[in-house]
Parts: sequence; C-alpha cells; structure tokens
Amino acid sequence: MLAAVIGLGSAAPAWGSGGGTTINIDPADTGTTAAAFGTHRCDPNLGGGPFQAEDVWVFALPAAQQGNFTSLSIEFATEGGPAREIITTTPAGDRAIVGNRAWIRTPAGLSSTGELVNPFALTNATAVITGTDGTFDLAQTCPASGATASPSLPVTGAAFSGPTLGKLTAVGGSLILVGLVLLRAQRRRRFVA
Repeated sequence: MLAAVIGLGSAAPAWGSGGGTTINIDPADTGTTAAAFGTHRCDPNLGGGPFQAEDVWVFALPAAQQGNFTSLSIEFATEGGPAREIITTTPAGDRAIVGNRAWIRTPAGLSSTGELVNPFALTNATAVITGTDGTFDLAQTCPASGATASPSLPVTGAAFSGPTLGKLTAVGGSLILVGLVLLRAQRRRRFVA
C-alpha cells in the first residue's frame, strides 16, 4: 500500500519540466507577510495595487547571468493551512512572469474593518530559470490598502470621558489602595504568629 502511495506521488507531472535550472528563493526573504516585508512598492507593470483585499508579491532574479523565469512554485502559510501557488509563462489575471521578474496577488486576509486576520506568509519558493545558478529574491510587496505590519486589536465597549472617566479612575485607585492595606495587614498577621 505504501509503495502505491509513493508511486502516485512520483507520477505527478513536474511543473518545471520545460528544461532549465531549478533554484531556490533566498532564505532571508521567507517567513514574512507582505505588510511586514521591508520594501513596499506598487508597480502597474508588476501586479499593480494597492488593492483593498489583496497583496502583491514581486520576485526577481538579481543577476543578469540567471536569465529569465520560466516558472515559480511559491508556498505560503495561512491560518487555513499551507497554500501552494504556481506562476508560469502563461499570464493570468492574478499572476504573470515578466522576464526576470514575476508577480502574484494573494488574499490579504483583511477583515471588513481593514484589520489583518489571516495574511499569507511566504514560507518557501523555487523557480525554473533559463540561466544556470544562484538564488532569487522577494524584491518588493504591495500590501493591501489598510494593512499594517502589526495590526492592533479593535476597541470595543462604551467610550468613557469626562466625569465618568474620573469616577472610574478614582474607584480603580481606591481598590488598589484597599488591596495594598489588606496585603500589609496579612503580612503583619503572619509575622506576629
């Protein structure tokens, strides 16, 4: 049974079977969301943006001798589990190869209020290129509009200000003072006993 499962895995077509060299992404570029990545740039020739609910990721071959991309396989981590995306030389509405650059749009994981709740995080990527060696880079991202690198929790409940806030502060301070007095009394009682 195990041999049959292994056999099925090896029968899958190779996504980079058109020839070329397979290379990996620079590991320093993994483990990030689009919003947390250091270089934000939205380019109309490389996916456009910013979009309300989608991030744009742009990959690049840094050396001229590496040639051009022929395909990329990108792995993302999401709250829903891992996601694998493929970019080929056949452009689609949400991805394309443009010579030595490639781009893809992914869901940003924004809530209706613009908070990040399930962003894609880049975990790994490989590419088939026309050149011979090296690595490739995550060159830039165009985070969804409203996305931040470290989202904050939403503020809920009634707003307090003016006299109400003053009363709450006084009550809170009083409770802390009573707690300190009781703690001191308990320590004295243990010391005497």
